[in-house]
Amino acid sequence: MFFFTKRTMWLALGLIALIGLFGWSWRHRDSVPFVTRPLVTVVTPFQSGAARLAQELATSGEIAAGAFHGWEENRELAAKNAELESRLTAMRELWAENIRLRELLGMRTEYPAYRLLGARVIGRDYGGWTNTILIDRGTNDGLALYMPVILPKGLAGFVSEVMPQSARVQLLIDPRTAVSGVVQRPASRVVSIVSGNGNDPSHLEMVNIVKEGDITVGDTIVTSGYGGMYPKGIAVGTVVAVEPDPSGVVKRAVIEPAASFDRLEEVFVLLDEVVAAPVTEGDVPNLVPDAPQEVKTP
Repeated sequence: MFFFTKRTMWLALGLIALIGLFGWSWRHRDSVPFVTRPLVTVVTPFQSGAARLAQELATSGEIAAGAFHGWEENRELAAKNAELESRLTAMRELWAENIRLRELLGMRTEYPAYRLLGARVIGRDYGGWTNTILIDRGTNDGLALYMPVILPKGLAGFVSEVMPQSARVQLLIDPRTAVSGVVQRPASRVVSIVSGNGNDPSHLEMVNIVKEGDITVGDTIVTSGYGGMYPKGIAVGTVVAVEPDPSGVVKRAVIEPAASFDRLEEVFVLLDEVVAAPVTEGDVPNLVPDAPQEVKTP
């Protein structure tokens, strides 16, 4: 509980009267200059400082508001930029897939005698002495062992293992793979075995070529059709070097594969040959005119 003495009460009343006098003097500063001038002189520095402080506070508030607004705009722009980047990446992927699918669809006209089944690559084995891929087609789709697998630019390999919903393809660059190849150049037609090279997985090799065999750098090698596993005429690769064998009896050719094995995403499996529908006798047009019949006269 507070107790006020007479002295405290008089001081409070005096302070209130002084504040009132200052207020009245300031309000009538033009009519009472001898009072207001000293008051203005005393108050002006404080008023100026207060005004400057208020202005600085207002400016700081504007700067802070602008900075916050700018941060919000930057955050929104960053989010929009990320969204656009995501859409652009998706568009590029669709564009690349469209090109690949067009190439694959164009293969149907190159192999009209076969039923082709498209398959997507879902796995790959990069072993030292094995090079295989896993595709998303199997026995449920009609696949069987040793069916050829091709790409738009050439031979890819064959089906080496088959499951109900997937299959393993042994690639042409696998050292265990061998295919009979022939030089496409009409003046040569040299035939020999092409296989993967375990020491150089990026190239194939055509081995046991007779020393006098007509094969040169730039020759195109295609499947010969021997053995019946691969159709004749599928591109295998291009000769980039011809080297003599240490025995001096035969030579070998280094081949750049026609297919791009470093970026496999979709392939085609040659299921079987298309069997032409049997022709009935009624379907054959009569191209020989009927011979005139002898007319008997009475």
